[in-house]
Amino acid sequence: GLQLVAEGVQPNAERTRYHDDPAIGEFQQDSSVYRLKGSVYPYDRETKYVIDWLANLDSVFHWPDNIEDTAESKKTRKFGSDSDGAVMLASSTSGGNGRRCVQLTVDGFTLFLCCSEKDIAKHVDKPGYIVYLGNPSDEFRDKVRRCLSFALGMYLVYLGYSSFCENWELIHFDAVAAYSLGGKAFDLGPMPPSPLGSQWEWEINREVLSRAVNALYDNYEALNFGTVSWAYWHAVVATPHIAGAHYGAAIESLEKAYLNTSGIKIKHTLLDKQTWTALQKELESCITQANLNAEVTKILRSKISNLNAAPQSVVTDNILSSLGLTLGDRESRAASQVRNKSAHGKDDEVDLEWIRNLHIVRIRFHRMLLAMTSASDHYYDYFTIGRPTRGLAECIPDDISEKRN
Repeated sequence: GLQLVAEGVQPNAERTRYHDDPAIGEFQQDSSVYRLKGSVYPYDRETKYVIDWLANLDSVFHWPDNIEDTAESKKTRKFGSDSDGAVMLASSTSGGNGRRCVQLTVDGFTLFLCCSEKDIAKHVDKPGYIVYLGNPSDEFRDKVRRCLSFALGMYLVYLGYSSFCENWELIHFDAVAAYSLGGKAFDLGPMPPSPLGSQWEWEINREVLSRAVNALYDNYEALNFGTVSWAYWHAVVATPHIAGAHYGAAIESLEKAYLNTSGIKIKHTLLDKQTWTALQKELESCITQANLNAEVTKILRSKISNLNAAPQSVVTDNILSSLGLTLGDRESRAASQVRNKSAHGKDDEVDLEWIRNLHIVRIRFHRMLLAMTSASDHYYDYFTIGRPTRGLAECIPDDISEKRN
């Protein structure tokens, strides 16, 4: 009663015959499969639960909610051959429990993000799963995973899902070849953009995490978060010499989406229309009087038409101001330095200062997204020694030796 469909089948080698006689011999071929779908008979049962299977869910966190396991076994021993022989009955119960999950509600669906014990899935690096009550869509679950990944500061690797009926009997499963940022996701340490609790290190408070995830989910379309988060995680794993360009692209993508939907009016020119029109006429007149060749004149006129456009740094400063965020001197310099050098060719070796500036640019992205969504009022300052917690409006000090809790 099991129906299977393999998608994205790619042969890895030529077919091989395993018998001398062609009439009875068989072909075998090694292939890779992108997705394997399975349905279990009967096929018309209603889905009541869905589980997303994950990798790279780090167990470093202190989870707020409990998982309790109970196992019961029964044993019967009958004496004699007759139907009325003596029967001995025995039973035993075993189990355990531990804080390994957090319960959340997103868009009306209740879900449990759970960290697995390593011996349950030995072939999976840092296994975990999400249990959904009900039958949420693939699109909804994909959004939730992206929001959880950013809030937790770790890229959750999706392995597929299983759906179950009311009695927890398997209805359908979908196993996929995992995308793990080229395997680099497993090398990243967890770096939550903001504290997930207030009592101890690596604490997850249900209300704090719920606020962050729901805030990101509620602004998902408005901020084009699917694309923005994709750009962000690829910036995180990019090689240092080019990472600045990736972070710049992620920040610009976030800013563009914010300006398109927030209703915030940002000035995109340096001069008002009347002042610029007068100045442009004078500049074009100077070019005309210079009697340059036609090609050079065309190029210069083209450059003049763009002179009044505010540079991206000015647009960003205006957005930060509208969000109530301030930048220190080093923060202001770092973004333009790493972005411009990365995009136009870094011609020297990556050094400690470059790595530190990349941390600053990553933190800027965190602060902007947290402020745009109201996901948190604080952020982690990964630039400063001791990784202090700061209010969103507070800038990173130029002195990295400061220590705060």
